[in-house]
Amino acid sequence: MQDKYEADPDNYATTGVAARVGDLVGLQQLVWNHRPVDVFDNRGWSPIHEAASRGFPGCLEFLLRQPTVDPDWQNHEKETAMLLAAREGNYQCLRALLNVQADVDLATNEGYTPLWEAIKCRSVESIRLLVKKGADVNMRVYNNYTPLHLAVEQGHANIVGYLLQHGAQQDIRAEHGLTPIFLAAHLGRVDCLRVLLKNAKDVGDLGMVNIPAEDNATPLLIAAQEGHVECVDLLLDHGADANIVVTETAAGPLQYAVFKGQTKCVFSLLPATNLSVFNDDFSDMHPLVLALQWEDTSILKLLLEAGLDASRPRRLDSEQVGELNRLAEGPLPGTRASLLCHVQKSWPLNGARLVLESGVSPNVQQDDEVPALLVAMWRDYFPLFKLLLEHGSNPNIYHQNIKGNVAMLLALRKDLENSLVCSVDNAAVKDLLNGKSVHAKDSDNTGWLDQRRHSYLWHLFAVGGELESLFRLESDLNSNSEQGISGLRGLIAMLSRHKEMVAAALALLLSLSANVSVPKSTLKLLAEDDVPAITQLADATHTLAHQCRLRILRIIGSKGNYSQDAITSFSLPDTLRDYLLFSDLESYSRTLSKMMPLDSS
Repeated sequence: MQDKYEADPDNYATTGVAARVGDLVGLQQLVWNHRPVDVFDNRGWSPIHEAASRGFPGCLEFLLRQPTVDPDWQNHEKETAMLLAAREGNYQCLRALLNVQADVDLATNEGYTPLWEAIKCRSVESIRLLVKKGADVNMRVYNNYTPLHLAVEQGHANIVGYLLQHGAQQDIRAEHGLTPIFLAAHLGRVDCLRVLLKNAKDVGDLGMVNIPAEDNATPLLIAAQEGHVECVDLLLDHGADANIVVTETAAGPLQYAVFKGQTKCVFSLLPATNLSVFNDDFSDMHPLVLALQWEDTSILKLLLEAGLDASRPRRLDSEQVGELNRLAEGPLPGTRASLLCHVQKSWPLNGARLVLESGVSPNVQQDDEVPALLVAMWRDYFPLFKLLLEHGSNPNIYHQNIKGNVAMLLALRKDLENSLVCSVDNAAVKDLLNGKSVHAKDSDNTGWLDQRRHSYLWHLFAVGGELESLFRLESDLNSNSEQGISGLRGLIAMLSRHKEMVAAALALLLSLSANVSVPKSTLKLLAEDDVPAITQLADATHTLAHQCRLRILRIIGSKGNYSQDAITSFSLPDTLRDYLLFSDLESYSRTLSKMMPLDSS
């Protein structure tokens, strides 16, 4: 394209330049001096392209009268002069081309026509002129969009109505199966949607309101997901089905509204949704599960008020079973779970707190139910763990496939994972607990107890959790070392390649137990020089003084007042204060003094 030209018409390089600047006199002089009009630049543009695009109808009409000019010339992009005029909203140029019978539907490689460009330009008079001259209102571009799709996308309700009046079809599905109604719902074009639905009603085809995209998402679902509540209400008023679900997730409009936190849409959808379908299981797309993720509990309250039952445990789906099956080495301790088992570590606690305050029990109600307390520990969600205990969660949990108090076993495991970072890195801890060899960075066998602020074991003990059952049986039902809960010996065996941790773990358990003995098979896992000290600790559990100490610890601990700083601040005889800090237990006194929370949190 020539970008520079002289003002003197005698020096114009081509007739195209004269047409581009709208110099009719200069153009006429060039033509009358036999300068050609059938010339094209490096884009394939002719003089009529220039005049039509720049909006010079006088130049265009003069050129169209020349015998060598074809009004349907196309440039390298297959664009006609008419298309360029429509793109720029040059109505007079459009009319000039139509007056010489230029093809109104000649399209580009992508399928764009003058009508498409006129709609995109928002030129109502150009649209009317093109339609009056026979433009195809149902033409399709490369992605199967029609002029009606484009008008909806642009939000031109008056153009939508005009196209419908002149034969535009609503049931044409664009790429991904999108109808104009779906597109209006998706983009929140409520005025366009109102026009489309009125037309569908007038022609007796309101079934179009439920035509889904290729993934079976309906206009109602997409409007709910995007939070377009006016569109949701309008669709429902015109018969939209709130119970059609997406193929992949089997979730409907209500679930997607909850998932996106669209409170107003949830309110509108609840009366139209069949809530009984949510009675069987707590899938990841269950409305109550989805509502738990929000800090604002408004949606959760709406669901509970609508009658969704949060109290009844439901079946675990296959993915959930896959996750929670790692809780135990034997069969999963339950195939059902309460709503509280679905709270993820990254979620706020507001929803779980509301569920508990609404009367949902934190404890199991059926034999095949997974305790929420175990799941909270397994996911290492300590704030949820504390919340469950505050609402009366039972710290003593048993299962036929596992030896001893399952809650205490998992608590010990998690405390080891979380605290061993003082001596080995976190990845190494997980390897250690899975029976792999790990070398400590620090040989101090008390290092793993340095961080007690979030001790699961201590909090269970403080509310009545018992540890004695861990010592009652000589062997475990399950002896393999896969990740999960096992009996005490199985858990200690996982630490066997790091023997100083074995002694420290046993010392911790013995300090909080009464009247127990360490099985011989467990003693064999200790370093030889640790056996006398551990035996001494076990013997001390039978004394009245130790049992009184445990009673005092539970009373103080249940009120959140037990910490090393708190005990040393009490006005007590030194002997009693030291005794409460386990200073009498020689080899492990430092370990045991560090096992308590650093503060009352």
